[in-house]
Amino acid sequence: MSLSRYIRYSAVLALAGAALSLTTGCASAVDKNEVVNTANPVKGLHAEIQTKEAAEKNAIKWSSYEDALTAARKDGKFVMVDFYATWCKWCKKLDTETYPDPRVVEALKADFIVVKIDSESSDKVVHEMRQMSKAELATAYEVSSYPAVWFLDKDGKKAKLLKGFLPADDFLVYLKYIKSGAYKTTEFEDYAKKGGGK
Repeated sequence: MSLSRYIRYSAVLALAGAALSLTTGCASAVDKNEVVNTANPVKGLHAEIQTKEAAEKNAIKWSSYEDALTAARKDGKFVMVDFYATWCKWCKKLDTETYPDPRVVEALKADFIVVKIDSESSDKVVHEMRQMSKAELATAYEVSSYPAVWFLDKDGKKAKLLKGFLPADDFLVYLKYIKSGAYKTTEFEDYAKKGGGK
């Protein structure tokens, strides 16, 4: 649901709930999960909208594979392709611990176009002028374990593969490693030992 539609829907529900509470003299449930603030239904709605806007502002905007490659060429940014499997616990840790970190979100928004690929999906993508499934794309990128995060240069060419989970602090160092171009001459472990671009 779009934000404007969500706002209209929420406003109608809040007003309906407020009207109902005035006629019955008590707070009423607008739906199973929400009780209208009868003292000030607009204040509750305003807080809800602010929370949703903050969540959208602090979230990673994932692109399609094709759109990411086009945007990278146009904007001169790297592409980060997160190959995952739905059963992979370390992939889920990336999603719940690393990616939500505000510093990671900021770094990714600044210098990367980001993509998530379900490595077992039959959904189609176009890679090197050929249509293939996302599972075939994972094979083309030689993904053999998860998570597998490929970084592509601005021209869509493979730059570096990050295998496995990294917590937010280490992931930020890895992003600097890619952005700086150090991946071309130095292994990540050496880069991190030397201060990770600090």
